Amino acid sequence: MAQANAQSLSEEAVMHAYLAKRAGDLSWRHIFAEFTQDPYQIAETLATGAPIAWTLALPSEAHGGAYRFRTGVTIEEVRQRYEELRSDLEIHGWEPMLEIRTGWYMMSQGISQLKIAATGEMRKGETVVMFPVGVDGILGELQVGTVGRMPDGTEPAEEGRLPLRRMAVLAEHEDYIAALRAEDVDRIVAAHMDDAAIAIRNYLTDESSLLNVAGHAAIRDHYTRLFAKYRVLDVQLVNRVAESWYIFAELQWKVEERSSGRTLAFCTADLNSIDPDRKYWVRTGAGTDPVEAREHPLPTM
Repeated sequence: MAQANAQSLSEEAVMHAYLAKRAGDLSWRHIFAEFTQDPYQIAETLATGAPIAWTLALPSEAHGGAYRFRTGVTIEEVRQRYEELRSDLEIHGWEPMLEIRTGWYMMSQGISQLKIAATGEMRKGETVVMFPVGVDGILGELQVGTVGRMPDGTEPAEEGRLPLRRMAVLAEHEDYIAALRAEDVDRIVAAHMDDAAIAIRNYLTDESSLLNVAGHAAIRDHYTRLFAKYRVLDVQLVNRVAESWYIFAELQWKVEERSSGRTLAFCTADLNSIDPDRKYWVRTGAGTDPVEAREHPLPTM
């Protein structure tokens, strides 16, 4: 029995590697298409016959310069977003400093080689991005841009010592997960700055859709409705990166659908930019479809 369990664990590790490579291949196919500067070639790397979500946080003149998400939820809308961006800048390179690959997404923090369209100036910029993947392409590109960075491009420090800020970011994210488990809407809302913008998977709709709202009232309304639909049984950490200006986390949820009594499970993965007071500034992310929750006994060695 022990040998069979060990074999099962080994087989699962190999299958995970295959799925992670596939997510990486689909994501890098898209990244390489970006280097062509052709919005049509870029859009061809999107999955077909599946819900699409593209997000980018940018300052909004209509909201006094506050950040709001520019979005696209169809292949044509996403192509238009790339066309709009290429009128301002071109992307000629991407060097990943961090890359997390799973079966359903690739997340990467890296340095891009940019060309300013108006001047031809070449410069480097750092950001973080996530690519959820489908069957034949990516399901979108989720970006926080440079929100959370200092105006000169540097990272924020906590009392002059960067590790202290990262440690605080990590501790506060643990509290945020605890608030999700407890369905504590007040604590969830308090983790966000007053004018925070979020563009995430909406679990209030039957099919995957994009929730794009801003401000404490809208965030409160969303989580109040979410917990009215689902009773949270557990939220567990899968992957996490705690930085001084953002936190990334993949979480596994186990919930009870209140209307049917079914026990369901799904995963979410969010990028959260952090303001100078360590509040969540802009958040974007994706999620898997809910499935019937099953017990998965762990193999023993």
